[in-house]
Amino acid sequence: MMAGLASRARVRPAARGRWSGSAGGAPSTRLPAGLAVAAHLAGITAAIAAIAVLTTVFALMLR
Repeated sequence: MMAGLASRARVRPAARGRWSGSAGGAPSTRLPAGLAVAAHLAGITAAIAAIAVLTTVFALMLR
């Protein structure tokens, strides 16, 4: 009885989404790890710079 329940509860492989090379689109390609890390760090740097600019503008407005 329990074996039947356990077999039904197993996780199935995830279905492929629309970004994973579905029919009608170009096949998906993964970025190299170094490029993905560089893009991530660039995004974080841009976010920190935007926060600094907004903080400066806000401080100048309250002056």
